[in-house]
Amino acid sequence: MNRSAFDNPIDPVEYTALSAQEQERVIQLQQTVLEDVALGKDHIQVIEDICRLAESAVPDSVASCMLLNDDGASLYVLAAPSIPAPAIARLDGLRPGPGGGSCGNAVFRAQPVFVENTLTDPRWCDIRQIAVDFNINACWSMPIRTAGGKVIGSFALSSFEHRQPGIFHRKLLEISAHLIGIVLARQASEARIAYLASHDTLTGLPNRTLIRDRLEQAIARARHARGGGAVVFLDLDNFKLVNDTLGHTLGDALLAQTAERLGACLQQADSLGRQGGDEFLIVLADARTPEAISAQAERMLDAMQAPFRIDGHVVAASLSLGIAAFPADGADPDTLIRKADAAMYHAKDAGRNTYRFFTERMNHDSAEHLKLRTDMRRALDAHEFILHYQPQLDLARNAIVGVEALIRWPHPELGPIPPARFIPVAESCGAIVPIGEWVLREACRQAAAWDALGLPPLVMAVNLSAVQFRRGDLEATVERALADSGLAPERLELELTESILLQDTAHMLQLVQRLKALGVKLSIDDFGTGYSNLAYLRQLAVDRLKIDQSFVRDMTHNADNASIVRAVVQMAHSLHLRVLAEGVEDASVLDRLRAFGCDEAQGYHLARPMDAAACAAFVQQARPATASGI
Repeated sequence: MNRSAFDNPIDPVEYTALSAQEQERVIQLQQTVLEDVALGKDHIQVIEDICRLAESAVPDSVASCMLLNDDGASLYVLAAPSIPAPAIARLDGLRPGPGGGSCGNAVFRAQPVFVENTLTDPRWCDIRQIAVDFNINACWSMPIRTAGGKVIGSFALSSFEHRQPGIFHRKLLEISAHLIGIVLARQASEARIAYLASHDTLTGLPNRTLIRDRLEQAIARARHARGGGAVVFLDLDNFKLVNDTLGHTLGDALLAQTAERLGACLQQADSLGRQGGDEFLIVLADARTPEAISAQAERMLDAMQAPFRIDGHVVAASLSLGIAAFPADGADPDTLIRKADAAMYHAKDAGRNTYRFFTERMNHDSAEHLKLRTDMRRALDAHEFILHYQPQLDLARNAIVGVEALIRWPHPELGPIPPARFIPVAESCGAIVPIGEWVLREACRQAAAWDALGLPPLVMAVNLSAVQFRRGDLEATVERALADSGLAPERLELELTESILLQDTAHMLQLVQRLKALGVKLSIDDFGTGYSNLAYLRQLAVDRLKIDQSFVRDMTHNADNASIVRAVVQMAHSLHLRVLAEGVEDASVLDRLRAFGCDEAQGYHLARPMDAAACAAFVQQARPATASGI
């Protein structure tokens, strides 16, 4: 600290009026405080030293420092090293005011108060019994101020004899109060710096450093007590979408409100911290069983169910949670956080808005992820990827009118790898862009080849990834695929997900409209699982909605799902859109779809995905009269 902060506030003329001994006492007071601060003493210790030095300069007196409580309505004793505890107890809670003694008046009037006789002075009327009980005959008090001049308390010398202060006494009080104000401001700054170093400024939660320390402490306590706990790694689902569409200010507000909801779910021993971005970490310090941990995770998910209302917007949000238990999954913070993070990504893969526990299987999955990522780089050049095609049935005409192109990877070492395993890897490393380009080219080429064989003209549906929209030159890719194959644009249907359409909405709208201008068809895949913004669909001039198979599969046994399917069909028809139902696996579902007026269907009951030759044979053999029994 700069020595100038302790410069003497006494007027030079008044200072020279003090005796040499009094001047030395003033210098000693300032020097002692400066040394205390340099030694890093606690602020209360420093203030107690100021009290003792003032007492030594005024025989038969005791010093005290009182500060305002947070409510500003009462005072408490911060330091009074020579005042007995019963007297301190009586002084705590003193209310500033005309009858509140020297200290109460000094704070109330924001000016020095010097009382020569506490037994007769009206300013002591409310607390006179304290003066009687503890032999306080005189009391001099000086306001303590912040650097901005705000009164925050008082410094007082109480004497056991009736007397008025001289100039030295007044200056002693003034200097002491001034120094205490400085010490308190240094202490507040340090506390603020320490807080900022260990807490997140947006949410007020512990930051990654502090929450890691709390996890370390929880592990140590569990080890000592032979107990257990868990660390939960949380991530907001589709948070980037909120930031991109509604702005970072609203995104920050969503994070802050999420922190509040999560905090309300925790037990007293638990800790919640923010890792950074939209990631949070929770330490469950006393969760001993998987059932208890699961119950806590479900409370967190439930807490997010109600929509957030922020600045006139209604925002839906959910969480993906990964859980690692200690000591079963690890005995150090780094290992547990890493495993909880891995579990969280498995929750994402499971469809989000859920939780997953870490298992050793995840370690295997991580190694497999690395191998798939490495092998993927050569798979295209080695022509390992192939396309299968699943027919789509027009329910009114009982005719196959299109197929969906589905990528397959018969890995030379690992065998067939399901798309659900390798597509997320391809998206995470960017390989989905060249893979997606190959799918478009190959699908268009195959459709044109079938035309050459004399098959009925089929619409070729191709799925697009969000990464292709963000990182690929999609418009040019579609144009090249059509030009190279000679396929008519209206024979190509691009399948988009609702989440793709809500990323950078203005840009996406322009891109989709340019694709539409090429003459290709557009469909919304997995309809009903996203935001379902119908007004937006009208702007995009979408041709078809595909109802997600999760609603279709069991709609004959689930009345809610059946109602959803019926409503989607009616809504789509009101917008002049065709509807295709995915996941048709038995005849009863197919009959119900016909009754609802659904236009098209796709699923294992009709036909499984098959290679190009088998699909061509299937289409040639299919007849309208028998299509319903395919």
